[in-house]
Amino acid sequence: MDIHLIWAQDLKSAIGKNNDLPWYIPEDLKNFKQLTLNQPIVMGRNTWDSLKFKPLPKRRNIVLTSKNNIESADTFDSLDHLLSDLINKKTKKIFVIGGAQIYKLFWGLATSLHITIISDKCENADTFFPFSMDDIKNDFRLILSRDLTNSAQYQYWERN
Repeated sequence: MDIHLIWAQDLKSAIGKNNDLPWYIPEDLKNFKQLTLNQPIVMGRNTWDSLKFKPLPKRRNIVLTSKNNIESADTFDSLDHLLSDLINKKTKKIFVIGGAQIYKLFWGLATSLHITIISDKCENADTFFPFSMDDIKNDFRLILSRDLTNSAQYQYWERN
């Protein structure tokens, strides 16, 4: 199974502010939708709570949480239970969409990274991607890079 991590961060690795994205970049949201459409997406409870539309349409929404009371998403209380379910369903690819704790859980399993680098600095960010660009460069190689806007660059990385 291919495990893709996808996120946007500023140059200081900020990914969130007050349980929301610190910026609004329609081109990045469009890219996110295009990449994840018709694929299972995995997230933590806080990311689920932050979604403006629930569940995200045309995707299997999976939430890793100790609270199994989310009506419109599949919930799992452990990574082992989630991976067993994905393997049993012969899932070929998933996208991990956040937050920081979930990225940490999946880091060692990730086969690909989709990163949007935002050049605008996020003031008062409270959530950061848990691995540095040096970590990324040590474990992955850059395959593709393209500008989404003047301030947003999409990068695709594959594990070495």
